[in-house]
Amino acid sequence: MFEVNIFLLLVILLLTFVKMLYNLIMQERKIIDKLEHDLGHFLIGEMCKSDPMRRGSAEMYKYKGLTINVDTKSKQKEKTISIRIGALEAEFKIDSCDKSSGALSPEEERLIMIWLGKNENQHSLKSIFKRPSAKKELLIIPFDLENVYEKI
Repeated sequence: MFEVNIFLLLVILLLTFVKMLYNLIMQERKIIDKLEHDLGHFLIGEMCKSDPMRRGSAEMYKYKGLTINVDTKSKQKEKTISIRIGALEAEFKIDSCDKSSGALSPEEERLIMIWLGKNENQHSLKSIFKRPSAKKELLIIPFDLENVYEKI
């Protein structure tokens, strides 16, 4: 009977730990999902401001595949994120907002650097690296462009 109670206690502790770990990972995903969504809307909004004829064009649909990859396992001193738009990808330093490698269009790179420079985005990205579960790489699912043009 005593062995059964210890076994049940261990199972309960293991399930509690798994639930806590799951909750931490989901919190990170929510932060990145929001950042990814904000970046997509920011790029579309800024490009439509500079050229109103782009609104609703097929060119804007390339942002449907926008993903942000946060590699918290990196051994680099500077914290970086990778942003993929279609088949192109670039890596940006969070602290300095500079591009460190890769290639996107010059306009996209300029706008991403502006977006990275915003305090709320800096704070959110840096908070991911401070979390205990920051030993994992997070690949973020692309946001949905449905109803985007109604909000612009």
